[in-house]
Amino acid sequence: MGAWSRRDIGRLREQMTRQGRDSTEIASEIRVRTGVAMLAAYRMAAGLSQPVLVERFCEAAPGAFMDQPLLSRLEGFPGPGSRAPLATQIITLASIFEVSPLRLLAPDALDQMEQHERDVLIRCNVTSPLRPLTGTAHPAAPETSRHWPLANPRMERQVQMAARRAMRFGTNAEGGNIGPEGIDQLRDDVARLARAYPQRPLPELLGDLTELQDVTFGLLEGQQRPRHTAELYLLAGVLSGILAKASHDLGDSHSALTQARTAFICADNIDHAGLKAWTAGLRSMISYWASRPNDAVRYAQQGADAAAATHGTASVWLIAQEARGWGLLGDADQCRATIQRANEARETVEHDELDEFGGIMTFPVPRQLYYAADASIWLPGAEEDAARQAEAAIGAYAEAADLDRSFSDEAGARADLALARAAQSDVEGAAEALSDVLDLPVDQRIEGIVTSVRRVHRLLREPHLQGPAARSLQQEIEAYARTPAAAALPTGR
Repeated sequence: MGAWSRRDIGRLREQMTRQGRDSTEIASEIRVRTGVAMLAAYRMAAGLSQPVLVERFCEAAPGAFMDQPLLSRLEGFPGPGSRAPLATQIITLASIFEVSPLRLLAPDALDQMEQHERDVLIRCNVTSPLRPLTGTAHPAAPETSRHWPLANPRMERQVQMAARRAMRFGTNAEGGNIGPEGIDQLRDDVARLARAYPQRPLPELLGDLTELQDVTFGLLEGQQRPRHTAELYLLAGVLSGILAKASHDLGDSHSALTQARTAFICADNIDHAGLKAWTAGLRSMISYWASRPNDAVRYAQQGADAAAATHGTASVWLIAQEARGWGLLGDADQCRATIQRANEARETVEHDELDEFGGIMTFPVPRQLYYAADASIWLPGAEEDAARQAEAAIGAYAEAADLDRSFSDEAGARADLALARAAQSDVEGAAEALSDVLDLPVDQRIEGIVTSVRRVHRLLREPHLQGPAARSLQQEIEAYARTPAAAALPTGR
């Protein structure tokens, strides 16, 4: 940036804004005076730091990846050490700056992009009215701002449609092939959805998941380069696994098992031990919630060889899931022994390729504590152990990093604590434990949570628990379970 400081740029921006200049004029002047690329010039014209722009990008495109190092490389394009942007990234950034996408790229930069990405931008070059980035009507947000909505809902829908159109066109333009940049984009998108899944309502994610799976399957059905086949199978397997969980969360166990089988086929085609173990755990989990404990144990044991070949957290998940199956069968010895095996496996964990995706693809300690409680709660006389384990899980989630949080597993731990307290004739304590769960909005009332809450309802039917407190809690549960998460899905999905 030469001798120009941030303060100098700020003064120039304020001067030109007072003169009524629009964003393009301000960005062009910054580019001439500092020599930065157009993308960086537009950011400076808006008075945004890189971290703030990254945050706004992630808010505008929740299914796409962006961080500060990547933004720095994009802003440096086409200079040394830079990275060519994807069309979808430029479209999203253009929506933030409220300009047409091609304004963010100088002619020489556009010519150096990959052909199919350039074609996407030209075809998706949606223009929007230009206006000053500062002023009384549209003040520039301070660099500490944490929220920046798109101009209006209609613009947001247009940007999302353009991004989807860009992805589809990009893959078609390659004639079934995909390059390194496309693979990176797919991986980033899958990772973002995997991380979002435990923390955001399913209706917000389902469309992006199915769209991305469709794109990935389409690439595998085409003539992609051999070196990219294994990567595509991995991504297809992960997406199918997440959609298996989504189907289960919506109460469709048949579709869940179909997606899980597809995930396993993808894992088997590339002999990916971690993904094999993870899909075995997935099948076991689906069977557990469908009240098929023998199948839950069988699927978990079928994945044992794959789990032994990896030290990722999927191997711990598989064992912890087997423990839940033994608990549902009422086999206390096997259940406790398997919980201990899971604890021992945790000591040897080394994060693998699946753990790098994060979110639903990893098995953090708080979730393991919840699984131990969920296994123990079935064992007669183990109410104190289950309560202690559930409290440990709730405490661990309270202190966990944001990426390790999960609204569904936290709710499951609270439901187990309520069940343990009710089994100890503490109805008021059960109601207290369940209060946060019963406050969950409709779009977060997934199948596992509703099933866990209904367990408490069934236990409250016991004669020695009858009374006003039990009836009140039962009524709350009935009202809660009446409207599951599937009711929040858009019509036709």
